[in-house]
Amino acid sequence: MTNDAIVTLFDHLCNEARNAVHATFGLMEFPAEKASGPAWQTCLDATRTNADRLLRTIDDMRELLAGEPAIEGTTEEFDVSVSLGETVELLNLAGAEGPIRIVFDSRPAPIMISQNRSAVEQVFTRILHTCFRLSRRGTVRVSVAPSSGDRISVGIMPPSTDVAGRLVDWLNANTDLVKFENDDEVGLGLSIMVAGRRLQALGGTAEFKSEPGAPTGLELTFPSYSQHAPDPPNWDHTPARALNILVAEDCDESYALTALLLPNENVERARNGLEAIDMVKQRRYDAVFMDIHMPGMNGYGAISNIREWETQTCNARTPIVVLSSDDLTKQSRNAAQAGCSAFLRKPVRKPDLFDFLDRLRSARMMQV
Repeated sequence: MTNDAIVTLFDHLCNEARNAVHATFGLMEFPAEKASGPAWQTCLDATRTNADRLLRTIDDMRELLAGEPAIEGTTEEFDVSVSLGETVELLNLAGAEGPIRIVFDSRPAPIMISQNRSAVEQVFTRILHTCFRLSRRGTVRVSVAPSSGDRISVGIMPPSTDVAGRLVDWLNANTDLVKFENDDEVGLGLSIMVAGRRLQALGGTAEFKSEPGAPTGLELTFPSYSQHAPDPPNWDHTPARALNILVAEDCDESYALTALLLPNENVERARNGLEAIDMVKQRRYDAVFMDIHMPGMNGYGAISNIREWETQTCNARTPIVVLSSDDLTKQSRNAAQAGCSAFLRKPVRKPDLFDFLDRLRSARMMQV
């Protein structure tokens, strides 16, 4: 990557960090008794969005500069039509008030493929989300069909030829030569270049399509890794869609109850705060559930240490949820000071836990 492009990327990162920090310190100016109501919640949501965008930018820059695409999951057989339709529905819901809509021209018959479903959906989401951002108004049309050589083809027709051209250029960009001509689009270009790396790692391609009598757009192709095809890339053997969760809990009964509520996730246990810190440093978790009253270092101390380590090493901020039976006011105040992402009161209620997991999955879907 050229020095100019690297400088532009870090300028963009600094600006994202500045916005997130300013919003955070602005919230700190409000007295506790005024921190309530719809206006406060709106401001808090906007601040969280800024922080999440900053962390996504850091992760994308690390992945792009490291040269290795971050692909997790295993190969499975699934219906691409269903997968793509779910992605389109989610993005339309997220942009319900905007002037852009995605129309999916689905087929009645299933279109099956053996691929890394999670990684394929991440590519879909990044590209279609960028169509939203780049297009001022109109309709993005999406279609899927079988292609030659045991492959499937996904057509994406943005409202303008210019948008399609920029997407293809970014997806196929040579990072050693890339240049950014418009500072306002650095974040979008970064996201799509990461999608391009992942697309190539999946064995896929992206091409600009312009034929007489047909809409102009881009075509993505994905191979299907059947039993007779070459082995797919060596992805992390984590069950597709499962979350990697660390539960820091010294009480066997409490841990057993929490694990029982998470039968479909990959759950690991730390028995005290120090062990939780070591495990977070060794592996990236989708979430950490942290008990407060543990021998040695308590949960608040462990959270503070993890946040300090993340800052010093430029690691992305792991969602950490405090589990405690303490007074709700005291718990929320101490948890916020320590740097937690959320808190749940013991005993944990299934609706509260599942609501958090749903929000975590949605956030992860929008990050990819």
